[in-house]
Amino acid sequence: MDAEARKKRYQELMDQGHDLALRTQIDNAVDIFQGVSSILMQTNKVMMQGIQSDTAENATEVCINVQIVKMSHDLVGAALQRSENSQFCDEELTTAIMALVGNAEGQKGWDAFGKAGITAFRMSKHSPCLYGTFEHLPPAPVEKPVKERRRRQRQELGEARKPEIVKRLNQEEADARKLQDVMEQLKSICVERGTSVPYFELITDPTDYMSTVDNAFRISFLIRDGAVVLEMVNGVLCARPTSEGEKRSSNDDNVQAMLSFNCAQWKDSIKRFRLQRPLLSVDREIVERSQQ
Repeated sequence: MDAEARKKRYQELMDQGHDLALRTQIDNAVDIFQGVSSILMQTNKVMMQGIQSDTAENATEVCINVQIVKMSHDLVGAALQRSENSQFCDEELTTAIMALVGNAEGQKGWDAFGKAGITAFRMSKHSPCLYGTFEHLPPAPVEKPVKERRRRQRQELGEARKPEIVKRLNQEEADARKLQDVMEQLKSICVERGTSVPYFELITDPTDYMSTVDNAFRISFLIRDGAVVLEMVNGVLCARPTSEGEKRSSNDDNVQAMLSFNCAQWKDSIKRFRLQRPLLSVDREIVERSQQ
């Protein structure tokens, strides 16, 4: 056969080995052994033909040959693991010992058995150490470096300055007191009248337009915080303090209302409500002083 025919034959033998591998869990171990033996014999014949014709210099053929031999070895191992004949058999061991010792009575037979055992025990599985023994020495002490203590240097402090946050806190406290004063006045007016107060009557200062705008500005903070509520009473926009039930049922949604107010409306509110003095009394000197 030429090189191509030998490669094709090797491939057929590989396919036979794969078929045997699939039958290792089904067929008897003896059948597997016979199949492996047949594959190896045919592989040997193909290899001998290559040696006679081409001196087996083809690397591909050599590689396939090695793969077939490796595959055959794996097949035999798998068959032996599944075969019950691979387990240790006491009867076979006894027969082998009796064949070595013999049926002769006395000490002669066991002397032969003892010589065979002594020969086996003489095989050493350990090699002596080439370095000999080492003397156990204590470990060298670890030297700890001594750190020098640094002298603490005092930092020179500059001039003491009053922080600006104090001014802002004082101003916020003053604004909170003014809003609380407006809230108390609104409660007194509502208790005295027994109903809510018209919004434009509440904020209007007949003596000063800017004071009216300032009152509306302060009422807007109370409305935002939920302390004052706006409502329509007989078509008139009125303001009153929020009750405890309304505070508990209020949610976090922001509700915005936009009202326009100018000098003409300011004069109209003075005439409509016949105002001679403002309902809310706010000390403007305290306001100006806190702003400064």
